[in-house]
Amino acid sequence: MPTPRQLRLTPAARARLAHVVELNDVSSPSDAARWAGQLAREAHILGDLTRARPWVSPGSNSAPLPGPRREALTAVLTGIMAREWAGFLVLLGEYGPWVYAPSVADLQELSRHYATLVSAASPASEHTVLAAAQQLRPPDPAHVSLLARLEATDYRQPRAPDPSPAQLAELELAFWHAAETQARRRWQEWEREKR
Repeated sequence: MPTPRQLRLTPAARARLAHVVELNDVSSPSDAARWAGQLAREAHILGDLTRARPWVSPGSNSAPLPGPRREALTAVLTGIMAREWAGFLVLLGEYGPWVYAPSVADLQELSRHYATLVSAASPASEHTVLAAAQQLRPPDPAHVSLLARLEATDYRQPRAPDPSPAQLAELELAFWHAAETQARRRWQEWEREKR
């Protein structure tokens, strides 16, 4: 993170740090293609969707993703539709993750995990948050830590107690584990329904 806290949050943006900012219904392959076209410029969308679904990442058993972002996002969303069917493509928080959730209940679960992470990180020192983000450095550079993304803003509101880097890292990993578990469960359910 070259310049932490470079982005100043307005009161409205601060209120949206841990709330659903954008919700898109994906109920057909044409919806997937449309949202891919509209959201291809989103910096973290590809990394977020493939982090929760390692089976659609380059180097997995699936075909490599196409080069240009729009085509790559179309391939990912179409792949998700083929395995998980209809759902919601959602931005959780002003600087949070993009998720694909099959139901409102699943979306609420992911939202709770993310809100817990933001709440735990906001009183933490910069050193603590960056140490946690360092622990979470994934092998794929497309997967940027949620904690590192928060550090681009002035979200921090110091107060006691200061959580440990391990506690913050555990909360972020819990979020990604919940997202991957949902995706895998939905894929398995859809496979059973198709038989």
